[in-house]
Order: sequence, then C-alpha cells, then structure tokens
Amino acid sequence: MNNKKISIVVPVFNEVNLIDNFIAEVNNLEINYELIFSCDPSNDGTEEKLKEYSRDSDGSIKTIVMSRRFGQHPCIFAGINSATGDAVVVMDIDGQDPVYLIPDMIQKWNDGFDVVYGKRVTRLGETFLKKIVSGLGLKFISKFSKIDIPTDVGEFRLMDRKVVDIVNSTNEANPFLRGIVSYIGFKQGSVEFERQKRKEGETKYNIFNGSISFGLKGLTSFSNSLLYASIFLGILSAFVSFVLGVIYAYFKINGLVDFPIGNPTIVILILFIGGIQLFSIGILGMYVGQIFDQVKNRPLYIIEKTF
Repeated sequence: MNNKKISIVVPVFNEVNLIDNFIAEVNNLEINYELIFSCDPSNDGTEEKLKEYSRDSDGSIKTIVMSRRFGQHPCIFAGINSATGDAVVVMDIDGQDPVYLIPDMIQKWNDGFDVVYGKRVTRLGETFLKKIVSGLGLKFISKFSKIDIPTDVGEFRLMDRKVVDIVNSTNEANPFLRGIVSYIGFKQGSVEFERQKRKEGETKYNIFNGSISFGLKGLTSFSNSLLYASIFLGILSAFVSFVLGVIYAYFKINGLVDFPIGNPTIVILILFIGGIQLFSIGILGMYVGQIFDQVKNRPLYIIEKTF
C-alpha cells in the first residue's frame, strides 16, 4: 500500500500564508502522494507561490487555476477530475482538516474501506450560530433524504479510485459531494478528530449565503420531501378553513354570535392561505431552478491555466 499513490485535493482562495506550512506537513508524511491545489483566482500572491512550488517539484505538486471564482465545491470537483492517484483525499488548507489524520485514513482504506471520512467530535473556533446552522442542516438533509448522509462530517475524506471514477462520471450542475458519495455506497467508515481553529486568516465561507444555500441545494438534490411538505400544508390549510366554516355556520344559525362585516378572521385566513401558496411556489421554484441549471449543461468549472 505504501507504493500506491494518494492524490490530495486542496481548494484554495487567498491563502498565501498557509501554503508553506501545509506543504511542509504533507512532505513529512511517509506516503507516495501528489498535491493538487485547485485555485480560484487570488490577489494575495497565492497563485504565484503555488506556481513556484509546482514548477520546482518533481511533478508531485500541481496547481490548476480557474478562469473566475467558481467557489469551493466546483474547485473540489476540478481537483478530483485531475487526480491520478489510487485514492483521493479532499481537505482544506486552513489546518481545520489535520494532515496527520491522512495515515489513519490510509490504514482504514488498507483494511478494506472504500471511503473514509473525517468525523468531527468537537469544532473549536466556530460560533454557536454556525454550529447550530451546520449541525441542524446536515441532520435535516440526512433525515429527509433518500440516503443516509453522516452528520458532523464535511468534505474531508479519502475515496478509493473506483469511487472517484463514479464521482467523476456524475453530471450535476450543483453537485453535493457528501450526498453523492453516500449515494454511491460501497464500504464506508470514519476517523474521528477534534477540529481546531483556523491557523490563520478568516474563513471565506458565508454562514448564510454558503451554509443555508448549499444545504437547500443538497436537500433538493437528494429528496422530494419539500414538495410533499407543500402538499401537506395545502391539505392542512383546507382542513382549517373547513373547520372554521363549520364553526361560523353553527354560531350564525343558532344566533350565538352576530359577526360584523369585514370580520378580521377573513383577513387572517387570506394571509394564511396566501402564505402557504407563496411557500409552496418557492419550493417549486427551488426544484425548477435545479432543473434549469441542469438542462443548460454549462460546465461546472473552467480551468484557465495549469502548473
């Protein structure tokens, strides 16, 4: 297994101060590896430093640069598509995905696991709000998806070549790696670790535009539950309206209450039903948006240059 090549895919954007230490840590591993930095165009010297490392290496360090900023996940898939190793490790450069865990992942791979993902037992340096949003989001997706997506898990994982080939064969406009790998199946296991704070700098990932939007895309990619929820809400609103109608008729016929003209309840019911309609249209819009992105068949990423 020591002769097998491990491709380490690392998405980067404006992380020039972390590159030296990360490469030094990887060099200390006694493995046959190739490092693939998948880089969104950066303005802090990241590209220049990676270019220097790539050209001075013996081919073990590669850099691919996108034509514009596509984001973390398209960069990950660009790196996976460029990987030539017998297994592929996906990880971040900021130190929150520890390099020292890679040998443990390789050992589990050697034991027969086709996918080994890093499972976070603690998450240091993250706000309470981010922990809540991320934790509940993954649990919600896992519960309502047709597949079992592990919680407390990010993109940090090792995948055997046969899994990587299947991942590369998928053609999704908004790919959700955690969901895709769970969907593929095979023997999967985990290695637990304590997620540390970023070694330097600030995260480029927005908790609302990133986590929530990404979570909704993941849910709509692997579940129709939201569509069913809109149906149930429609049935519920119709039932509530029917019950209120019966109550009003009973009070009116028996002369118990003389309802005034412009009963406020009518306004409340209209707002209630209208809100459910807009909610249901929004759900449909998310699914239609996914279909719209898919049928355009645009490339997930565009590579401008490679070192």
